[in-house]
Amino acid sequence: MDIQKFLRQNVIPATGCTEPAAVAYATSVAYHALCESLPPDFSGTYSPPPLSQILKIVITTDRNVYKNAMNVTIPGTDRQKGLPIAAAAGVFLDPRNGLDVLSGMSSDIQANASFLVLNRRVVAGTYPGNPPGPSPDIRAEVTVQIRGRERTGTVHLSGRHDHIAEILVDSVVCYSDQKIFPDSHDELVPDSVDDLITLAESMNPDEIDEVYKGIAMNMALAEAGRSGTYGIGLGKNLFTILINQKGTCSLIDKVRIAAACAGDARMGGAPYPVMCSAGSGNQGITALIPVIVIGRECKFSKEDISRAALISHFFTRKADSFSGHLSALCGCSIKAGIGAAAGVTYLIGGGRNEITTAINLVMATIVGTICDGAKPGCSLKISNAAGIATECAFLAVGGMKIPVGNGIIRKNPFDTLQVLEKISHATIPLDDEIIKILREKSAS
Repeated sequence: MDIQKFLRQNVIPATGCTEPAAVAYATSVAYHALCESLPPDFSGTYSPPPLSQILKIVITTDRNVYKNAMNVTIPGTDRQKGLPIAAAAGVFLDPRNGLDVLSGMSSDIQANASFLVLNRRVVAGTYPGNPPGPSPDIRAEVTVQIRGRERTGTVHLSGRHDHIAEILVDSVVCYSDQKIFPDSHDELVPDSVDDLITLAESMNPDEIDEVYKGIAMNMALAEAGRSGTYGIGLGKNLFTILINQKGTCSLIDKVRIAAACAGDARMGGAPYPVMCSAGSGNQGITALIPVIVIGRECKFSKEDISRAALISHFFTRKADSFSGHLSALCGCSIKAGIGAAAGVTYLIGGGRNEITTAINLVMATIVGTICDGAKPGCSLKISNAAGIATECAFLAVGGMKIPVGNGIIRKNPFDTLQVLEKISHATIPLDDEIIKILREKSAS
């Protein structure tokens, strides 16, 4: 297995919530296509569009992309929320930054994007019925007037947030990459705990450095949440409460606080990148923060921390491949909680049996957590999952067992993940109801 390839596909930086970042990326690509600037290098001639020439931006997404972008703050927009402002900003941003496209926000871009939204030139909605392809699925149409002629650039992202499946200019296909992504079992990552441990232990110095970049990035985000005023302020409140109660914080308390601070910052629109895990920034927070906090507090080496972080990424991706990329289940709790438990278990000396137990303990604890969209309150779920994952890791290494057949628990962790797959598929009607509730709230 190529570790660098795995990292390029699954562990990438993003500024802001992944779904609106993907929409901004799509409109950026669409406008650049009108300037004959196409992937992979977008090397054509580009000039920012005058506001008067931008006639209409239409965004259509699958229900889960829409759900995750309804109530989340967009970085650099003076705390504005939702898909329209992200879509409008995208036409002024650089597609070469990929999902980190919102890192290029400026006061001028914010003003232009706000103008387009206020003047009702941006429309966002969902596909009728089921989306045409695997989630995430995003279609962006940017119509402009160039030299007295209306022209439309259309981009279709499918399968992954940053995968450009097709680009059309005035309905003519000028780029196509109809890659099919597996919607269940991931052939890239082995179905063996021992093999995953061996892979992590085979990392070369460059791979260790690459993994550690994400660790440092997410801790910088946590520091931003600790020092700034973002989201619901869970991290600061947790610190105050726990210190007042105990006079000091336990290892698990420190994990929860750091994860909450990072979640506050990201969901509150802090202009800092996050390193994703399995395509999600919130999953990246849950997957990495427990590993780095325990690693630093217990004086583990950079190499040991990076190996544990890679194991966390592996298991987060495995859980993602079983449960689906976006669903009614909370990924930052369940999928990344599984990853974090595996990573911390390995870090503190656990092997195959202990990792299996830690994963099963997480599954027995939080598998029913639902996703009701990305929003400031996600920091509650991130913090809770990070703490539970760390606790399960210590319990497993300490010798605790959970019986096979205890509810959904199976002997092999990948068999337990197959159960997660069944539960995820069974929650499709629940997902529809959640979105209906969120729309009713928005309309009230």
